[in-house]
Amino acid sequence: MRGELAVLRAEIEAMHAAVGRRDIATLEELLREGNRRQIEALIRDRTQTVPLPDGSVLCRVLGRFKMFTDANDGGMAPHLLLDGYWEYWVTEFLCRNLARGETAYDIGAIYGYYSILLADLVGSEGRVVALEPNSWLNWLLRRNISVNGLGGTVAIHRLAAAEAKHDSVRVPAILTGPFTGPFANWFTFEEGRATCPAPAVALQDLEAGSVDFVRIGIASAADRVVAGMAGLMDRSPGMRILMEFDANRCQEAPALLATLAARYPLRFIDGDSIAKPCTAEELLTQRRVATLYLSRIEPR
Repeated sequence: MRGELAVLRAEIEAMHAAVGRRDIATLEELLREGNRRQIEALIRDRTQTVPLPDGSVLCRVLGRFKMFTDANDGGMAPHLLLDGYWEYWVTEFLCRNLARGETAYDIGAIYGYYSILLADLVGSEGRVVALEPNSWLNWLLRRNISVNGLGGTVAIHRLAAAEAKHDSVRVPAILTGPFTGPFANWFTFEEGRATCPAPAVALQDLEAGSVDFVRIGIASAADRVVAGMAGLMDRSPGMRILMEFDANRCQEAPALLATLAARYPLRFIDGDSIAKPCTAEELLTQRRVATLYLSRIEPR
């Protein structure tokens, strides 16, 4: 064990020498310089956290980006605070499969981890549109995009994605911020569950034109999101979709998979960061929870 740690420290020092200690390299440069174990170690080596009085915690993610998270979050935040990344196998997959100048949607952006990642990958020549209907998370998202100087690349909307336009829908809210905070009155608590109101839009009506990439990060509403993007799929033949699928949380998982399989080969992102073929039956019985890659374009 000590020998392996010594080797890893040596690898980190070599990476530091290659990309610098003070201002870490871009994600593309990191992927060029080392393997997954080296990159994860380098990112963890640069983690830092600062608790703030407004109920948020400031941390450093992916080695160089600043991010405000919810201090009460027991899901994503611990990984960001201690490791500096989230679902690295998905992060690495995205780094291989997005290009400069592309247009990407981040649906259910939460803090904006993927919004920031997408913005870094598409660059100033590209565009990212982030949707987050939760008012508290939307505020943190806006702070994260602003503090990293990405306001010119990322457009943020407090909208829920649905099958059609709605003036107001009730959105489940796991994270609500401090009860004494400025957003406390947005949330309603019934039977221990919180919801908040938000306008909704069908993705096919959000903007004109085609889209290169869509991340759907809300498994519980995936049915409604997909139902509202048929027109977007039609006018974006080269679109790639990354979707969080949970057979236990979808309203009609078999119907959702049938709709998707009629358009795209079904693939899931495995722990080695490779998109692998799967069937609807496997997703409904053996796997149940997966990150799906949906596109006519072969993944890298």
